[in-house]
Amino acid sequence: MIHRGVKIGNLSTPRSDVILLGSGLGGLIGGTLLCQKGCSVLLLREKDYQPLYERERYRFVPFSNFSERRFNPSLLHWLSRELNLPALVSSQEKPGQKDAGVDSTNPKVAFQVVLPESRIDRFYERSRFQREWQREFPKEAIEVAQFFEKMDQLNRSLQQERGEKGIRFFSAWNVHSFFRRWSSSERPLDLSSFSREFKAFIHLQLIVCGNLLDHRFPTSLAAYLLMNDEPGEVSCKLDLEDLKERILDEFLRRGGRVEEIDGVQEMKRHWRKGFRIVSRGDGKEFASRFLILNSPLHRLTNLRSEGDRRILKQEARIRPRYVWVPLFLGVREQVIPVGMKDLLVSVQDLDKPYALGNILLINLSPEGDETQSPEGRRAMTVQSLVPLRALDEISLMEHREAVIGHLRRLIPFLDDHIEFIDVNWAREQIYRGAHWSYPHFLYETPSDFRWREGVLPPRIAKDLYVTGKENFPYLGLEGEALGGWMAAEHLSKKLR
Repeated sequence: MIHRGVKIGNLSTPRSDVILLGSGLGGLIGGTLLCQKGCSVLLLREKDYQPLYERERYRFVPFSNFSERRFNPSLLHWLSRELNLPALVSSQEKPGQKDAGVDSTNPKVAFQVVLPESRIDRFYERSRFQREWQREFPKEAIEVAQFFEKMDQLNRSLQQERGEKGIRFFSAWNVHSFFRRWSSSERPLDLSSFSREFKAFIHLQLIVCGNLLDHRFPTSLAAYLLMNDEPGEVSCKLDLEDLKERILDEFLRRGGRVEEIDGVQEMKRHWRKGFRIVSRGDGKEFASRFLILNSPLHRLTNLRSEGDRRILKQEARIRPRYVWVPLFLGVREQVIPVGMKDLLVSVQDLDKPYALGNILLINLSPEGDETQSPEGRRAMTVQSLVPLRALDEISLMEHREAVIGHLRRLIPFLDDHIEFIDVNWAREQIYRGAHWSYPHFLYETPSDFRWREGVLPPRIAKDLYVTGKENFPYLGLEGEALGGWMAAEHLSKKLR
């Protein structure tokens, strides 16, 4: 591992090649790849931020989208291979295997969508999924069939292009790609001829696939998100925090270093000398040639150097509109309705905004999995939206009651089977604590974007990088991995 000394101002501070500020997945991937190439990398992570919550043998992990709950096996295989991690997917499940994990007696469901007048299970198997929407949208079944056929054909073309070019990540397109040129004038997805219920069904799927709220989704992006249905796997032994810990172990094994800090008191950028970061409280100093911002960019706004127009320009390209606020419930297994899936999205009123309990993302721990909850119990993580600008004005208890009211419509007799409802984690980590590491937001962008190029580029200055959900928010976990990989590719060339 290479360490250098550099004099910055009047202080001599040991300097790393790269500092990762924050502990997001993309930065961990990028940092580990850089360590494998012999670069010195220092991870500065927030000391008091708690990414998960455990209580009375229950385990809860907040999330931003369903890709963080049901991992894509192809992505896990890539991480296993590129980061030298132990196998993350069983050998029986190979990426690209037809109907992997699906059988006629126990068909797998990606997630469930609950609307005011319908409920659809998003089966991986196309024929079963077709029966679902034919049952719930009988008056427009022909038009819906034509819509999905169009989406399937477009997705097949995209996947063929991906295979021909050997593209590692779907968005890392060659400059001369036909689809990239086409995307510059591509029209947004048009659902104007469909019923409100079907429109909501499609919009909810786009939201749960990623972190972007946008009614101008490019048609090809919608096709990829709606039809790229490789069977995922929720492993009782692996969740997002477990995955990050495994990557962190490899990062440390490869020579990466970790320092826990309360916060950043000062961040200075010096021409040709890199960055100097002073931690809050103890005043400890860290220096590096390059800096990767590895937490939500808007949470680090107050840390930027005065007059740094590059960061201001990037902040304007994507904005967090909502924050996902989690409630944690311990419930008895017997209260879960027959047919209710472990992952579901529910909207209560199509005429109201999605915020304040009207839309819920729900994750139930697998039945019988005692690593997540005690015997006969289920851990229920319920995510709901609160407008970010109104976060400090809305009572957490009032919000809790709105969420529970929605849950009562989904689960009869819920109140008689609740072991506890925890709001303290949200109060400490989001409301009162306002930790800059908290990553769960729903973003919007004020202008059109070329989705294969991303919203924010990983490199925003010659020595400053961003990895996180803002690079490719609509791709979920794949987007975070892509941002980290791209940052590592750029930096490794500069550090040779």
